[in-house]
Amino acid sequence: MKRTFIAIGIQVAIMVLVLVPPLMVIMTGTTVYLETDKMDPRSLFRGHFAILGYLPAQDILPKEMGDESRKTGKPIYVTFTTDRPAKFVGVSLEKPKSISGQVCIVGRARGSGGWNGNEENKESVDFPQIAQYFAPKKEAKEIEGMRGDNLLAVVKVTGGCNAVLKGLESR
Repeated sequence: MKRTFIAIGIQVAIMVLVLVPPLMVIMTGTTVYLETDKMDPRSLFRGHFAILGYLPAQDILPKEMGDESRKTGKPIYVTFTTDRPAKFVGVSLEKPKSISGQVCIVGRARGSGGWNGNEENKESVDFPQIAQYFAPKKEAKEIEGMRGDNLLAVVKVTGGCNAVLKGLESR
């Protein structure tokens, strides 16, 4: 009987530990508002959700830095202002120092650049931790109508560059 309680206790502890990091980001993070790119709010297998891209993360990564990130497995750190909407500040393979009025979000190189006539051959950055927003069917329909420039992602970010998507709102 004692072993059963210990086994159950360990499983409950593991489930709680999975929830702690995102809750800490929400409680202690800085709020930043990122402009969204086009999205698709429905999926046959996953229900109603939006795949989010972020306009300030488009065509910002030098191709050489993207290649190095993929080769070494290093993440990409993108720095934004805390303005509404956030503005791009810089990109680095090293975690930037904390500066007042700025946040960094860890991401990954999307792939080869230049696909949209970009002559500088720069790549875009994806943020997997804030790339999907699940919504009820009615809300997903509303989100679909507010695509792109009319929609901001409300993101909480910690000093460690961890991000959690809190919600979406119109400008």
